[in-house]
Amino acid sequence: MLSSLIISLLAMWCCKLANGSPASFANKSSSSAFIIPPCIIKSKANTALAALENGEEATQIDSQPSFTLKKRNPYDVHVYYNGSNQREKAMLLRSKMKQQFPWMRFYEPKDRPIGPHPLPMWEADFASYDNRVLWGEVCDFIKEEHEELSVLVHPHSLDGDYADHTKNAFWVGDVLELRIQGWKR
Repeated sequence: MLSSLIISLLAMWCCKLANGSPASFANKSSSSAFIIPPCIIKSKANTALAALENGEEATQIDSQPSFTLKKRNPYDVHVYYNGSNQREKAMLLRSKMKQQFPWMRFYEPKDRPIGPHPLPMWEADFASYDNRVLWGEVCDFIKEEHEELSVLVHPHSLDGDYADHTKNAFWVGDVLELRIQGWKR
């Protein structure tokens, strides 16, 4: 009985937060705002709901990652492919995203591993700090359309590049091991 009440309350809370806008919390001691992207809220909420249904403790909700975005392009998207079949799917996803999100900047595909990226990929970014509020919409689209492709969406936060590509990163599909061992932690 208590478990179903908790699940109901948790579900209402998650629906309220996951309405397409990031949950933001102002830091009263400074002018910083911490952003929790709605995709993370949704995925963490689903994990917490599943845990409650199985009689386990749901600690995921309380450990939401948060970060302060730099006032610039807030997010990068990297879509990885390996082989001609995956490349074709990656280019189809690119075409769909260009149509769905014309405000994003798209860069030419890199048909070989480059920098920290272990596979060929194409990249897009959110172009403007003002577009940070569209994070959930982009993530939801990628989750629906990625097929078997690995996709990394990472912020540009004050935490630095290493954190942005690890603890602050959002992956759809298989998580790839990036070549970042020498990066400052």
